[in-house]
Amino acid sequence: MKQDYQQKVVTKRLDLIPFKLELVQAAIGGNDQLGKVLGVRVLPDWLEEDNYQILPEIAAILTKYSWQGEWGWGNLVIHQADNTLIGHVMLKIIPDATGSPTESLELGYIIAPSYRRQGYGTEATKAMLDWSLSQPNMQTVTAGCYADNIASKRVLEKIGMRHIDTRGNGKMLVWELNKTDL
Repeated sequence: MKQDYQQKVVTKRLDLIPFKLELVQAAIGGNDQLGKVLGVRVLPDWLEEDNYQILPEIAAILTKYSWQGEWGWGNLVIHQADNTLIGHVMLKIIPDATGSPTESLELGYIIAPSYRRQGYGTEATKAMLDWSLSQPNMQTVTAGCYADNIASKRVLEKIGMRHIDTRGNGKMLVWELNKTDL
């Protein structure tokens, strides 16, 4: 049965559903379980294989840190016309040394290969970037991508982020957008 979520963000072609604890737990149960909870078809590659293994860790974070639990672990990307889960935009609040939330978050994203090169990554990440920076007390969003990942660099440029640092012997690029940049 399809459920209604309060913080759903809607774009021209996508529904962005908060990836909160209930949905993370359903994802741990497998794509069939997640599809039943969401009321959508779930592509087998909506999430990278490594990320399936850390879903229990994400559930623990959402349980332990109420401020992250309120946001969820970003948003699931649902293609409206196909009623299909095609990806995920991660929003991870960056804690300070004491474990308290800061005014910064990290953004990451994945779109299933069969839906790439159609603007869905840009549409979803831009919507979540705008939503995030519209929230009280949220000031900065950062993202990282591999230097050789041309598609990800294009997405980050298109959504207005700026390259601020290079790490890991030039292999990782760090991007940022501040609320004051808008």
